[in-house]
Amino acid sequence: MKQLWLQLLNLFSMEQSMIEKQIAVKIWIEKKVGHGEDAPPLLISKGNSCAVGVFYGMGGAGAKICDISSVGAGHTQAYVSSRIVCSSVETFLQNHLPTDDVTTEDMKAVIKRKLHEEKEMFAPKVTSSLRSKLVKEYPTTMAVVTLQEYDKSCNVDCYWAGDSHCYLWTKDGFFQISRDDLENNNDPLENLHNDSPISNCICEDRDFTIHHNPIEIGIEPIIILCATDGCFGYYQTPMHFEYVLKSCLQKAKNEKDWEQMVRDEVLKVTGDDCSLSLIARGFSSFDDLKKEMKSTSSEIIE
Repeated sequence: MKQLWLQLLNLFSMEQSMIEKQIAVKIWIEKKVGHGEDAPPLLISKGNSCAVGVFYGMGGAGAKICDISSVGAGHTQAYVSSRIVCSSVETFLQNHLPTDDVTTEDMKAVIKRKLHEEKEMFAPKVTSSLRSKLVKEYPTTMAVVTLQEYDKSCNVDCYWAGDSHCYLWTKDGFFQISRDDLENNNDPLENLHNDSPISNCICEDRDFTIHHNPIEIGIEPIIILCATDGCFGYYQTPMHFEYVLKSCLQKAKNEKDWEQMVRDEVLKVTGDDCSLSLIARGFSSFDDLKKEMKSTSSEIIE
């Protein structure tokens, strides 16, 4: 009986380790060290659930300087906002995953409360010379993807406000699953050549919308990914950004190697802060990930 019990415990431990096994990549680049307006990327793993997210503090609209704040002194409202919203969403998801009751209204209420508390406690010093209609209080984008695994299917939920991107990567391809909030309603290719102002973002002084795109897929190897525009916005096309991720994956020896290679490639082209968070699940090893995703690699002629 004791031997049977030990065998069951070993099987349970193996099952748990398989559930929790994942490949994760996080990239965070500050163009000005200590003052980057992208928050460090969000990455959560809880049993059958996980989440990735990025938050780009909008430095133009949120250029007011906070003499003091909950995240330090002498930073812009954009810097402060991206970090407060990231922390709020991380706590919210930690408390709600793994469940099915994550709603945009609940998430929005938590964010609005935290930003209001920040504004009430720390009055910012106004230094922006922008016209008042362009200035926002504590503006930031948000892009978050959650993954919930079940016995026979997976729920992928995409949440966003602004123009940071959410992606889903499977054996069938690499897909953007968020849609940019732009005044001109440009698609990703059009916006590279005709940059449109953002029509919706998280901020303290105006109403905003958190969009939600729920996707159900079968059980299969999957990658969820979020990135701010400093990662993808300086490439000629979205396919060039995709190609960098895929080509670096095939050259890398392990996930840390992949992370460094992508970081080096993005640094060659970007003119902004960058944040990227990625989780791959359903792969037995890094070599398995490379093998499974090799067939989806893009060919781009320079």
